Amino acid sequence: MTIVSSNSIYQHNINKVLSYLASNSSNTNRFYNTSVGIGGDKVYGLFFCRLDVTDTACNKCVSLATNTLGTRCPGKKDSTVWYFDQCAVHYSNRSFLGTMHPAPMIPMWNRENSHDIWSVTSNMSSFMKVVLDTMWNATINATSGRIERKFATKEARFVGNLTSLNTVYTLVECTPDISLSDCRSCLKMVIGNTTELCNVKAGCTLMCPNCNMRYDIYPFYGDAAGRAVFDPFKETQGKVSKKKAVLIGTITSAVLVLTILIGVLIFIYKRKAIEAQADLNDIKVVESLKFDIGVIRTATNNFSEDRKLGEGGFGEVYRGNLENGEEVAVKRLSRFSRQGISEFKTEALLVAELQHKNLVKLLGFCLATHETLLVYEYLPNSSLDKFLNDSKKSASLDWKTRSKIICGIARGLLYLHEDSRLKIIHRDLKASNILLDKDMNPKISDFGMARLFKADETQKNTSRIAGTFGYMAPEYVIAGHYSVKSDVYSFGILILEIVSGQLNNFFRLDGNEESLLDRAWKLWEEGVAMNLVDSRMEDDISLEEAEKCIHLALLCIQEDASKRPRMATVVAALSGDSVILPPPTAPHFFVGGSYSELDECSRLDLSATGFTRTSSISDMGPR
Repeated sequence: MTIVSSNSIYQHNINKVLSYLASNSSNTNRFYNTSVGIGGDKVYGLFFCRLDVTDTACNKCVSLATNTLGTRCPGKKDSTVWYFDQCAVHYSNRSFLGTMHPAPMIPMWNRENSHDIWSVTSNMSSFMKVVLDTMWNATINATSGRIERKFATKEARFVGNLTSLNTVYTLVECTPDISLSDCRSCLKMVIGNTTELCNVKAGCTLMCPNCNMRYDIYPFYGDAAGRAVFDPFKETQGKVSKKKAVLIGTITSAVLVLTILIGVLIFIYKRKAIEAQADLNDIKVVESLKFDIGVIRTATNNFSEDRKLGEGGFGEVYRGNLENGEEVAVKRLSRFSRQGISEFKTEALLVAELQHKNLVKLLGFCLATHETLLVYEYLPNSSLDKFLNDSKKSASLDWKTRSKIICGIARGLLYLHEDSRLKIIHRDLKASNILLDKDMNPKISDFGMARLFKADETQKNTSRIAGTFGYMAPEYVIAGHYSVKSDVYSFGILILEIVSGQLNNFFRLDGNEESLLDRAWKLWEEGVAMNLVDSRMEDDISLEEAEKCIHLALLCIQEDASKRPRMATVVAALSGDSVILPPPTAPHFFVGGSYSELDECSRLDLSATGFTRTSSISDMGPR
């Protein structure tokens, strides 16, 4: 991380840029960019306000954001702050204007209105379909010709609880400097991650450097937010005839566009069907694992509600009984799941190849009309997060059981990274993907996002960041770099959760809240790391083992990926071998203090550790 001195020319230029941005925050375009300096000391900066906010609101937001950057990111060469979803300020030593940056992708929800979908409707899939369709329609409106206005809002009705009709409100926007095609690509990427990252919330915001989206079950833009409605076609009174002409022209154009759009969609649908069928041919290598849809329907009583084990962004899981009496878990992928045909194929092929006692066993799969199913062994104790989320269940975990879970996960990861015929990076290791059998033995599950590595490969890059905040390594969140050390980071978070008995689900909004990672590092530095251990455990805990686990966890979550240990070293240490563990270096986390905005300093101070899938998305401060 590059740090510059407070009296350097570069820092002086940063201060000038922030001052220029703040003084131009009343710009009616809600967007302003500038640069100061020459050569290596040149600083580029911009601010961007949501188009429907008032001049006063934009001015205040930019002022708060620039002050935040000046005080919270001192000496950083490259910093960004998002202040709620109303404005963003960014400066860098690199020219970034006109270039679309897909990462990081930051999810938030308003803590004042953090309702689950279940509180407004009994049908999550139906609600998310309405949300995704409405956001896509807004995206089309925002990227269809008005170059200077890459912004749109859209409402739609959905069936709420008690069959009443409710309204969902959506907003999409892009920074004015990118092209219409880049804007649409950016929003398409964000919408594609909504189901996963918004974690069944009835209101959510996803922010990228160049595009944002928000949906909620109450109005939050225009007049509803105490501001004037943004209307790019606003007419003054007395121009009725022109308004009618615009309306007639718009309707005629809409019919033509709709006709063309339907034709294009039919073409795309047919092409994707052909491509999907070609992809499915690869699954023939596991043809012996194919289940008939009738068998699964019978086993699950036609996917009845009383057989449902759980539901998430991927779809639903049902308990089933085969004719031979074997119990199974059936993963039924949703149409709107992040796990498409490619991920389905990955999971089916990989899990069929993998055989280890600490990996979930795939029994088969089924592909039928409108159904994509995976059939796994049934594990009666569900997933680890169910224990950590339930105070009574968590209290029932003694140290022997927790130690067995930690060691089992470690051995499973070692197999994936080094001992199997294939070198595999899981990429989504988290408590909900650790299943527990009747004897509380852990089994790693959900390989939809796993990636194969060649023997000599150490790192890969991706522009599509997918995973679970709170478990994702900082180099993956910010730069898209992933490797075995990404899984090691996730494993470190899991150790802290298991030892403490709580999920990493606190996002610091004021001095009274902190993430589990923050707390663990603070206690370690104070020399009282054992205070992290779950106090509800009986006295039979091995203090030596617990302290070793915390030490290993902090080594695994070090900011510098190269300093994280290999899983072979971790397994050896957990097994009691004589392994000398070095002192850990600082992990990557939010700087402490009282604030409600999200910040990114030096492109590496935006931490995944402030988020989890279970609280999952950070809370937005009150408006």
